[in-house]
Amino acid sequence: MFPQLPSLLPYQTQLCLLIIILSYRTSTLPSNLLTDCDEVYNYYEPLHFVLYGYGLQTWEYAEEYALRTYAYLMPAAGVVKAVTVVLQPLVKLSILPAHLLSKPSLFNLVRLFLSWSAGYAEWRFVLSAYHHIDPTVGLLTFLFLTPSAGMFHAAPAFLPSSVALTLTMLSSSLHLSSEYIGAIFYGMLAVVCLGWPFVAVLYTPLGLHSLYASYNNRHAKSSSQRLLATSLTLFIAIFFLAFLSFVVFVVDYVYYEKATIPSLNIFLYNAVGSTPGDEETGTATGDELYGVEPLSYYLKNLALNFNLVAVLSALYPIFKTITYLTQRKKSLPVDLIIVAPLFLWALIVFPRPHKEERFLFPIYHLIAFSAAILLNDVTSFLRKLKVPSIITKLLLFSAVASTTLISRFRINALSSNYSAPLKLYTKLHDSILLSDSTSSVCVAGEWHRFTSHFFLPLNSRLEFVQSGFKGQLPQHFTEGGSAVTSPQKFNAINQEEVERYVDISSCDYFVDLTLPTSSYESLLKSDERNGQWNMIEYERYLDAERTEGLSRVINVPGVVEGGIFEKYALFVFEESD
Repeated sequence: MFPQLPSLLPYQTQLCLLIIILSYRTSTLPSNLLTDCDEVYNYYEPLHFVLYGYGLQTWEYAEEYALRTYAYLMPAAGVVKAVTVVLQPLVKLSILPAHLLSKPSLFNLVRLFLSWSAGYAEWRFVLSAYHHIDPTVGLLTFLFLTPSAGMFHAAPAFLPSSVALTLTMLSSSLHLSSEYIGAIFYGMLAVVCLGWPFVAVLYTPLGLHSLYASYNNRHAKSSSQRLLATSLTLFIAIFFLAFLSFVVFVVDYVYYEKATIPSLNIFLYNAVGSTPGDEETGTATGDELYGVEPLSYYLKNLALNFNLVAVLSALYPIFKTITYLTQRKKSLPVDLIIVAPLFLWALIVFPRPHKEERFLFPIYHLIAFSAAILLNDVTSFLRKLKVPSIITKLLLFSAVASTTLISRFRINALSSNYSAPLKLYTKLHDSILLSDSTSSVCVAGEWHRFTSHFFLPLNSRLEFVQSGFKGQLPQHFTEGGSAVTSPQKFNAINQEEVERYVDISSCDYFVDLTLPTSSYESLLKSDERNGQWNMIEYERYLDAERTEGLSRVINVPGVVEGGIFEKYALFVFEESD
């Protein structure tokens, strides 16, 4: 399939590849989704609080629990503030349009920053695979990773697991280049600064190999020199750990106004304090409070996000084991060291009862990388058997074409079926701006699809109306933020707090999905004010429960499309004359 690839890509070609990746990441942003309410309530809302002084606070940011680090928010906050400082004078002089500094635009700026960061890391990782493993492996890694449905929503996600993916790609690329100090730095950055310490598992094999490589440094002529090189690497790692921990500690001290280590708190909550129990009686603790899933949940997600690539990745350890035993190599191949975190992560994450798609984000690049290695090794083996080259080329073409097309069809489905919330809240933002009035926007059962206060003007707030959901909802940050004990109580066992709710009669706008099972009509009719609720905008949203077949998971124009759609609707209360 591929022509003879040069062993070293010219600089112009490398730059062209970077432009292709960044352009693709940028082009997919308008059709991308917010797939996880945790992204909104635990990251975008606190970011909004940091920038504007208000937002919704989850119990994880409460002073008494302190499970989230504010340090994770600082790069995004810095980007928003820097761009605002640069563009504001130009907007005031009418050189640039004012909407460039609107809150939805700044929201998109954060996503662009995350997407480009991931794109840059993809580029570095692909080039390292190309130059230090095999040119075909590098090219296949690019073709398997960049167009994948998994990277489509992982790259712009404002989640620690997504940023962990970016940092792990950077660390792995430097490790492949034998730049171990840089690899260690990115590893420490991921472990310390994301507030998600579990990613340390990913760096254990790479860290141990870095020490091993330092000891076996070809420049070291004696045992004492080897020990010195190893000790120096270990010292640098400890320095990175201490320095980054100090920075994170200072940031959290400023926002919590007390000495606390959120990474330790969240580790204790999830790993030590997690005891299975009954949610309804409130005896469960830890992440299992938020749902448990069978192993098939992850298998389905991998099939949807990587299709054939996931299958090839799963076969990688089998093929490598057979190859290693038959060839009787004395040392482990470098690609096995890079891929080892994939299977170590799977062994730890897969058995846990609480499963979420985002928990797999940090290993997405390794899925593509291991699949690329397997396919390259298989075609090399076939060539040794003197299989006609047309067969191996057809195999490569079929693998790349099928996985790319299926990923495209999956992305089509995600965009056409589930993009309504972002579209509708953008319209809501513009509608409130035109009305120039203080507004209360309310949600009931659709609380989990709120797109953040970045889509509400400064004079508007989100409120919750009681629905069938019986868990704990966020509340508004007080002026003191996480530094003060909230006047409304939080709990760590996901028990409903009724103080969070307002009456429908205090709402100006209402957002809901008009499913047949929804109670939105009776809720709106219960408003005793003199007036009525009218639907003013809607976007179509797939009713997955009533849609059968492939229409739920892929969209092939003219072949597999359609499904049963309902209205993701915006209502406004209009008073009677």
